[in-house]
Amino acid sequence: MSKIAGTFEINQCESHDELDFLFPELTRIHNHDLVIIESWQNHVDWVKSLPPAELKLLNSADFHNSETPQTITNSEIPPEQISYENIAEKSHFYSLRDQLLFIFAPELRREYENYVSQQAANSGYRTLVTSNLQQASDLTVANLFHYFNIRDESQEEESKVS
Repeated sequence: MSKIAGTFEINQCESHDELDFLFPELTRIHNHDLVIIESWQNHVDWVKSLPPAELKLLNSADFHNSETPQTITNSEIPPEQISYENIAEKSHFYSLRDQLLFIFAPELRREYENYVSQQAANSGYRTLVTSNLQQASDLTVANLFHYFNIRDESQEEESKVS
């Protein structure tokens, strides 16, 4: 899935049910499946770069007699689901959707950090500077963005009424 296609699909998400399904699934794909595919591709590239003598030596090696114990745990609930449920308790729908977008579009997170930093400076919050926000979790950045965004919209509505 390309990053552009992924963010488009995430932006089309309009219900909690969709997000409840997409968030853990896309997180798992990004954090596990894509990493494994990249690792395989790197291995293939490495093997292709070997000189013939080393390739012959590699082919004659016996890797099946590994003494490394392999433990497979079978959890009923995937860790991505547990993580999602944890942050879902602390965020609203649009913040959750944005946190998922951050995975596929890190530049969006930087835009949010800049917005929060500007709004915080305007409001006298001295600790919400970009360098601190870069160290904050996606949860924090998305929630702060929506806090300031909703506050700004409320202030605009109040000024229109006045």
